[in-house]
Amino acid sequence: MKNTLERGSCSENGINPRAVYNFIERNEKEKLGVDSFMLLKGGKVVAEGYYNPYTNKTPHVEFSLSKSMSATALGFALDEGKVSLDDSICKYFPEYGKLWSNKRITVRHLVTMTAGKMIGMATARHKEDWIKIFFDTPPIAPPGKLFLYVNDNFYLISAIISRVYGVTLVDFLEPRLFKPLGIEKPFWEIDSFGYAAGGWGLYMPIEDLAKIMRCYSQMGKWNGKQVIPEKWIEEATKFQTKTVKHGQPDVAQGYGYGIWMTSIPNAYRFYGLYGQLGYVFKDRDTVLVVNSGISKDMYLAAAINDMCKTLWDTPEEAFETKLKDKLSRLGDKDILDKKERNTALERKYSQKPLKTRSGTFASMLPATMSAVFDERVGHIDRFILDLKDNGELWLMWKEGEFVNEVKLGMDGKYAETPIEFGQLKMHACTKAAWLNPNVLRVIIRIKEACVARQLDFDFSNEKHIRITNNSIPDLPNLAAHYVDFSGIPLTNALDSAIVKYIAPAVLAYGEPTFRVKKIKRIF
Repeated sequence: MKNTLERGSCSENGINPRAVYNFIERNEKEKLGVDSFMLLKGGKVVAEGYYNPYTNKTPHVEFSLSKSMSATALGFALDEGKVSLDDSICKYFPEYGKLWSNKRITVRHLVTMTAGKMIGMATARHKEDWIKIFFDTPPIAPPGKLFLYVNDNFYLISAIISRVYGVTLVDFLEPRLFKPLGIEKPFWEIDSFGYAAGGWGLYMPIEDLAKIMRCYSQMGKWNGKQVIPEKWIEEATKFQTKTVKHGQPDVAQGYGYGIWMTSIPNAYRFYGLYGQLGYVFKDRDTVLVVNSGISKDMYLAAAINDMCKTLWDTPEEAFETKLKDKLSRLGDKDILDKKERNTALERKYSQKPLKTRSGTFASMLPATMSAVFDERVGHIDRFILDLKDNGELWLMWKEGEFVNEVKLGMDGKYAETPIEFGQLKMHACTKAAWLNPNVLRVIIRIKEACVARQLDFDFSNEKHIRITNNSIPDLPNLAAHYVDFSGIPLTNALDSAIVKYIAPAVLAYGEPTFRVKKIKRIF
């Protein structure tokens, strides 16, 4: 096997193409949010699909799937004898609080989410010392007794590796994992102390993720060479601790070392928010990787579980052609048809800044990102439409310290423009159209972040211009998802209450309707 993945067909490799075809159909019918996927059997890619603007080379935010990669880094450190699962965390952070409760927390407790501390992501993090936050947080359970899903556990694993080896987490993994698999060094968000986020913040193309999952499926071997320690994979991918009693079926099956057990027999998965998934089906020599953008990703997991019921049935070869045709015609993530432009209004408001007021969290980035940056993003305070001499319409916005300008695709096709949020260098894929003579809809899909912003500029009342802000995935359903993910039984009444009452209050800060007044100066 070379460092490039070979391609093959489903039928020739013992995969039923009808199961894959039905999965794609279900994704589109139920709006499951898949951006891209790859299915491997025997090391060959037998099916792959990409909704525009995504490709197999697009770096994609992996959210909490990053935890499995941090755990993999820990596996190397254990194999090299530099770290032990039974080490107290105080060994690596001697300058922090030496309370007895901290001394009892071990590396094993971190990687199994059983440290006994609950630290919310809402805690102020900008240029803060997260290690101190962790050590100063009082325990709510003795170490090893209770599964608590806390990002800071894996931040500490990242910090431990950086302290022991003197390099960032991604630089530590490059010679051990990325280079042997032919993976270009990915980007991982780093805080002002030089530590990678660990629990999230990794951006990786789906084909690179597929290589890592394939290596796991071969007990750490790649091209006949042992890359990931076999003993680590044996322990990391088996049940180590109970998780939640309620909630999503596939988060209630138990946890290994940064890796989830699943309701599918003889399978485990890497898992991140919004449907970032890597499955290994141990007795089937099969790997599935998916990148997505969906609030309630339990529905995506259910669709995958159903696909697996027939995935290894006798191949129905008649569906091979249907599947290939289907995959060759996957459309855009965002549909916005070309419509007649109101060039008079475009010209009238061109280069006239529309000043707004918003809270700190109002951003083109989702609220689940950017907590580690030195540069604070958020607080959008103005927009500018710019009609160029060649007829192109551009949109500029100011957000915190950053100003970005993007070309708007007015012909029903994406226009792609580089954008920047400090550490993050991304690409905005945009579409725009006049819904009626007074309302301009703009969709800004930040390709690497699996999120899209929909902004409706309403010029109906020129004294009270409004910009309605919506996101894909949407925040109300994400709020309900978090409650369910925590293991709290989510009744229909509670689900409705979150969506109806709680989420709108959060929207006012994170996704406000901007009320605009015109000003005369530019930035």
